[in-house]
Amino acid sequence: MADLSNLEGPDGGAAPERPGPGARLKALLVETRSVMPAADATGLSLVLVIAAMCFLASLALGAALSVNRVTADWTRDLSGALTIEIKPSPKMSPADQTRAILDLLHSTKGILSARVLTDADTTALLEPWLGKGNVTDDLPLPRLVDVRIDPASPPDFDSLTQNAADGVPGAVVDTHRQWQSQLMRAARSAEWLAYAVLAVVAATTIAIVTFATRASLSANREVVEVLHLTGARDSFIAAEVQRHFLHLGLRGGVIGLLLSVATFLALGMQDGAASMFLVPMTGLRLEYYPALIGVPLAASLVAVVTARVTVMRTLHRLL
Repeated sequence: MADLSNLEGPDGGAAPERPGPGARLKALLVETRSVMPAADATGLSLVLVIAAMCFLASLALGAALSVNRVTADWTRDLSGALTIEIKPSPKMSPADQTRAILDLLHSTKGILSARVLTDADTTALLEPWLGKGNVTDDLPLPRLVDVRIDPASPPDFDSLTQNAADGVPGAVVDTHRQWQSQLMRAARSAEWLAYAVLAVVAATTIAIVTFATRASLSANREVVEVLHLTGARDSFIAAEVQRHFLHLGLRGGVIGLLLSVATFLALGMQDGAASMFLVPMTGLRLEYYPALIGVPLAASLVAVVTARVTVMRTLHRLL
């Protein structure tokens, strides 16, 4: 049976000193009084389970934030640029092709700048696909022109494509719109997957806390009966159970948070990047780490609310 002596009220003596900030933080993380024994079935086991749930939730939230950030960066870059590929043509020399396309771009409204990529730049773009050293001199490489456009007043892409095809043989305009559409679909799928993981983790946590609350009330039925005999109401017992699960939730949440932070830091220190639906994951930006603090707080809130609802529904069946 749990020790009930620590639930007694003041004895009329001198008023106790108010605890300082450190003592209050310790009291929040380390349970000092409760009708629920901390070493029972809802103690260490539940802390470990909540830690695992918070670890998965933090990873999912961090992945969603990273995917959203990478997608925004890529979308901004793609929406502000286009590429013109100039293939060799018997109708015009490569130098004349390049000169003609630059003249067309300079006379088109909405074009900020145009730069012809060197052979070394084109080789660097192809090596990730063909392999380092496989881009030989006898491989015919097209001329690429990197064009920066004004996002606020972009050019008429259809007109630019038609003018390039008519005026410069072998010129092909790539507006990146297809890549942007595919990127957005992949990013949305990754974000929905991350949010689905969060929903599953929340539902699993609710189910586990519900089971643990019922098990603890059944195991401590004598304690609950004694409290009722002394005049304690269901709301008092529910408050004590809430406090118990608040401490368990905070401890498990902090452990899961620390593990997830260590995981993101280790991922950020790696040379290569992991990926999610072909979207690179290179760790978590510093400004996103405070958002992870909400995970253990949310886990504690879920544990408290679930425990209260469960205990109020269960008490009348036990007594």
